[in-house]
Amino acid sequence: MKLNQLAGLRGICAWWVVFYHYLGLMNDSVPTPVRHFIAHGYLAVDLFFLLSGFVIFLSYHASLSTNFPHSVGKFYWNRFSRIYPLHFVMLGGYLMLFAAFTYLSSSHAAPESYTWSTFIQSMFLVHMWFGSDLTWNVPSWSISSEWFVYLFFPLMAFSLRKLRGGIAAHLLSIAAAAVVLYVIYSTSGLHSIGADIPHMALVRTMFEFLMGVFVGSLYVNHRDFLERYATVALAAFVASCVLYALTSTPDYALIPITFALLIAYLSVTTSWITAALSTPVLVYLGEISYSTYMVHYLVYDLLKAAFISNTQQINQVYLWLSFVVVFILSVALHHVVDMPSQKYFRRRLSTR
Repeated sequence: MKLNQLAGLRGICAWWVVFYHYLGLMNDSVPTPVRHFIAHGYLAVDLFFLLSGFVIFLSYHASLSTNFPHSVGKFYWNRFSRIYPLHFVMLGGYLMLFAAFTYLSSSHAAPESYTWSTFIQSMFLVHMWFGSDLTWNVPSWSISSEWFVYLFFPLMAFSLRKLRGGIAAHLLSIAAAAVVLYVIYSTSGLHSIGADIPHMALVRTMFEFLMGVFVGSLYVNHRDFLERYATVALAAFVASCVLYALTSTPDYALIPITFALLIAYLSVTTSWITAALSTPVLVYLGEISYSTYMVHYLVYDLLKAAFISNTQQINQVYLWLSFVVVFILSVALHHVVDMPSQKYFRRRLSTR
């Protein structure tokens, strides 16, 4: 099942993350309100986690709930084919950058964070399982933490069969996940959901992914309920955004439930909002969003390396050209690596 509006939303989120990471290289020509919005681009990852829970539940709940445990292996195989080949290629790109730092730079040394132990952990996508620092391809931290959550998803989908008749149980489960996440962050003394990623990544991913799963279960089993209260969900989403923008409420208190409301609304409505998100350009950006997300930081690191003496003096023409490079590489990686590798691995599965 493909919901174009959610694909378009994913495309916007991918570029929100891109601009967020590049924000420190932008000069004062970027208007203050735009800079403020970009500065919150780390929250796009939280929307990714909820979207992943929602979409993956829609894709696999039927087979996992009716053909468990036979379909578990197929689920893991499909997720591996989806995330690993492109991740592996990006690590290859970082190995070349490591070699360039080591043999071609004036210091003949790569950054200290580029260690072989973290490389091995990154290669197997387990670096967040051990609380490693963000290094090599930095965005892969979220892929590592999602891979951890995938280990438990089949059990989630199988267990949710018992909630099919309970709207209240779904709503309470979503609220409980949001509350537990809030309690964990508030008692840890952290100021933001984006803080201390090495130690909080698994918690952040697990509970937001779970919230997305419950919204997905509502969509599958109680779509009429979501349709009936779609306007309420939209109003609550807008109110939460206003509350977050105008108060000092911590992001971890509002953002997860805010994004859950947004997904619930978009999944069941036909409006100018869903029409805008379903435009071919945004849908295509959503389709290549994984490639965009995985390649943009390499381009960012290369840009910084080229201006390592003073990143604050980067010619803005080069900065905006780097966005063009990110897009071109996203398209190329999607069509040359991502899609062919998925087809190859799934073909192998069908012949077994």
